[in-house]
Amino acid sequence: MPFVLSLVLFVSGLYLLLSRAHALWLLIGVELMLNAAAPLLIAVGTAEALAVLFLLLFFALLEAGAALFIFYHYARSHRTLSLDKLAAL
Repeated sequence: MPFVLSLVLFVSGLYLLLSRAHALWLLIGVELMLNAAAPLLIAVGTAEALAVLFLLLFFALLEAGAALFIFYHYARSHRTLSLDKLAAL
């Protein structure tokens, strides 16, 4: 069951990453793909697996914070988060 859940998380993140042209949906898709290994690490349950899980969550938090900071400044300067306007710059 954890493998199926990880697969669903990864595929849904990949779908969001490939099908949306909105910056926040891209961020959500990347985060889903990054955190897809979490159910497998929890299912293993060893101390090393849980340490890797906390490391994975820490880097996901750093990545999300940096991305939201960049998106905030992009939205303030261009008044939108649509990535279609990025090609016109």
